[in-house]
Amino acid sequence: MRRQLTSLLLLAAAAPLLAQETHYHRSLRGEDTGYGLVVEAPFSGGPGMYWSRVRNVDDVAIYRESPEDSIARRNDFKRLCQLAYDAWDKSDYYRTILYGDSALTRRYHTPELYFFMAVSYEQYSDYKNAEKYYKKSLKAGYVPAIQPYKAFKQHKKELKAARRRK
Repeated sequence: MRRQLTSLLLLAAAAPLLAQETHYHRSLRGEDTGYGLVVEAPFSGGPGMYWSRVRNVDDVAIYRESPEDSIARRNDFKRLCQLAYDAWDKSDYYRTILYGDSALTRRYHTPELYFFMAVSYEQYSDYKNAEKYYKKSLKAGYVPAIQPYKAFKQHKKELKAARRRK
């Protein structure tokens, strides 16, 4: 009886953590980033799709909600991420930012989403937010963001020099 109770308690405590494990989304399919760099998919698990760990931003709050709420929140995050990824595929940077910001309010994140948001903000010349999301993407371990971030920093330096000359 004690073992069954312990197993039940462990399962109840682990349910929110299991709800956040992984999700399926599109990879970058050899797209040009605008810096002359073609980004390849990190690894191929099929045509344009791969698994990625979804990380919680606020793990403490997860324990306060029911497993059903956690699963619903994660599914909402996945839906919004997919909308952001689809907008990115269509070069619709405004919707990428819109859906990406909405997805991030669900207390999950993916490094790819940070990268897409960084490039989208850069397209709108919002360099403060672009740099913030580039740094978050790199901190989360998204290696394909290294070269675009270096090019972004160089571009910012050139803009600053051009302003001084005026």
